[in-house]
Amino acid sequence: MKQMEWFLDLAESQNMVDSALSLGVSQSALSRRLSTLESEVGAELFDRRGRHLFLNECGRALAEHAREALKSWDRGVAEVHRLMDPEKGTVRLDFMHSLGTWMVPDLLRSYRELHPHVEFKLVQGAAQTLIDHVLDRSADLALVGPKPSGFVAAGELNWVQLTTQRLALSVPDDHRWAGRESISIAEAEDEPFIAMLEGYGTRMLLDDLTAEAGFRPKLVFESMELTTLAGLVSAGLGVAILPLGDPNLVIPGVTMLPLTETRERELGIVWLPGTSPAPAADAFRDFVTKRLAGRP
Repeated sequence: MKQMEWFLDLAESQNMVDSALSLGVSQSALSRRLSTLESEVGAELFDRRGRHLFLNECGRALAEHAREALKSWDRGVAEVHRLMDPEKGTVRLDFMHSLGTWMVPDLLRSYRELHPHVEFKLVQGAAQTLIDHVLDRSADLALVGPKPSGFVAAGELNWVQLTTQRLALSVPDDHRWAGRESISIAEAEDEPFIAMLEGYGTRMLLDDLTAEAGFRPKLVFESMELTTLAGLVSAGLGVAILPLGDPNLVIPGVTMLPLTETRERELGIVWLPGTSPAPAADAFRDFVTKRLAGRP
């Protein structure tokens, strides 16, 4: 950077004496710098006419790129400073589709009221994809579920549980089970299932529950949205495992039967251990855990 700065000063003044004074160096030292630079690039950058310097075509070309490089460097330094400022930094937050209608909007709205200059880069996706983003450092934080127990046990991820949701088997209102108060997943072995795509959190729960019950669900449709599952259940296409407590899943034509199994949908926040991605991300993580998990 220093080399670009003195060269651009000289390119502007085209006067060895004036630039030496401006840069606080001797004229002979500045002359040696210029000779060294010209040797490095393999061309003379100034035409010499007596004591006068005139920027030539090669010099103008180098000066143009040097100005752009210096501007880019300055922008990079400014971005680092911004990232390191918890009040002006950027939080790279990933979250599951199903949290985009309630948890995430509430958190962002509340946080931005307190910290209006913090920026968020948001990504939605399947739970496993979001976990991979944190692991490869393309995301600072991810709101996922269920708990990625293997990664947490191996020390590859930190996890704080924020809330849990009881699971239910959703059936059409005219289904033979619609009047029941609860049901076991094992009873649904012969039912057609509408499920999330592989890699999504609720799909992981369905696969685990049915495996524990000793059967594989008969899938008639796979989706990326829980609301789609609920809508297709209301249309009579099949049954689905859905979390209780999500107002967006309470729709006409669907009855939610709580499962007798004790398995719940865990929702939490994950981040890499032993890292501090940026003060803004740290501050937002602390806000989330205090607000939802009740941590001091």
